[in-house]
Amino acid sequence: MREQSRQAAELFEQAISWVQDHYDTFGFSVERDVVWTVQSWLRRVIQQQDLEYGVFNDYPMLPGPRRSRSADLVIRAADGAGLVAAEFKYEPAHGRPDILPQKLPVVFWGAEGVTKDVMRIREFVEAGTVAVAYAVFIDEGSYFRHREPPAGSTWIDWHSGSPDGYPVSVLWSRWPS
Repeated sequence: MREQSRQAAELFEQAISWVQDHYDTFGFSVERDVVWTVQSWLRRVIQQQDLEYGVFNDYPMLPGPRRSRSADLVIRAADGAGLVAAEFKYEPAHGRPDILPQKLPVVFWGAEGVTKDVMRIREFVEAGTVAVAYAVFIDEGSYFRHREPPAGSTWIDWHSGSPDGYPVSVLWSRWPS
């Protein structure tokens, strides 16, 4: 299982690297666009490499009072064991003409938003539901870039910009780091 988790984590990181390399070709509008793009890339590569993994979105991870708490994306082994979980947040650039200004910001920073995702990925690993988990916050336009990253997280500035030329910053969190 350890080797599968390592391989699945590498695969996830390759997917994010691919998104970075091609970011200027995407026109993301909402978080779900990012999740779908990463999930589609993972499915394609898993099929091409004939890997025995499945990729799921909104995947139940932890029991909750009304329904289970879910991860945005999970890579699972053929036997059903969780290998990698990922939480995503996406903030569109605030100057985009196709985004209504009154809808911004989309993302909350604190315990109800970005920081919550960082804490949640630790819960996923500590509960034993996956071996590795990620929180990825794509901040198109770098609106939140000035914020101090949560413990164990780091800001990465992507050299590729948005299709409209906005800078892109990513808050990257991996647990265990």
